[in-house]
Amino acid sequence: MDRLSLRNRLAIGLATSALLMAAAVGPTLAVDTGTQTITGSGLTASVADLGLVDVAYQNAAQDVTGTMVLTAADNTGSAAGWNVTIQSSAFVWSGLIPGGTDIPASAFALTTAAAPVVVSGQAVSIAAATGPQVPAAAPFGTLNTARKVLHATAAYGAGTYTQDLGVTLTIPALSRVGTYTGTLTTTISSAP
Repeated sequence: MDRLSLRNRLAIGLATSALLMAAAVGPTLAVDTGTQTITGSGLTASVADLGLVDVAYQNAAQDVTGTMVLTAADNTGSAAGWNVTIQSSAFVWSGLIPGGTDIPASAFALTTAAAPVVVSGQAVSIAAATGPQVPAAAPFGTLNTARKVLHATAAYGAGTYTQDLGVTLTIPALSRVGTYTGTLTTTISSAP
């Protein structure tokens, strides 16, 4: 029996050793990672083509009014804020009757600037001064120089927004019959 007992003891000892080794090794863990990159696509701003109503030839100066629609978008993901300015060239004459004269850029003026409307992105709150805003110093005046019409402070303005801008073109007296075409330059820059 001693022999059997020795065998049992040896078997129990080996089994105990195996259990202790298995416990010492422990479970195997794997650490894996997942990665997602988000990229920004930049700042954009533009004014839809503006068609002012046709007017009849007159011996006196006349004003024509209209509304431009500005679209500004911040898809940078930077939260740096931004500014939008608009400037006009002269309205260049083209026509069949010789002697037409361009209408100077100083005859084209911004007269109203509506509050911006969110298309997508951060909400606009005039009361809380969040989201894009019309500048505190009214942007009204002639567009022969760049006028800041919309801005977003840092941490606001992520998204796409529209804004209605009222304009007036003063047509000089005795302006020749024809078509007058101006170029509007819209610029959006980072930081308020």
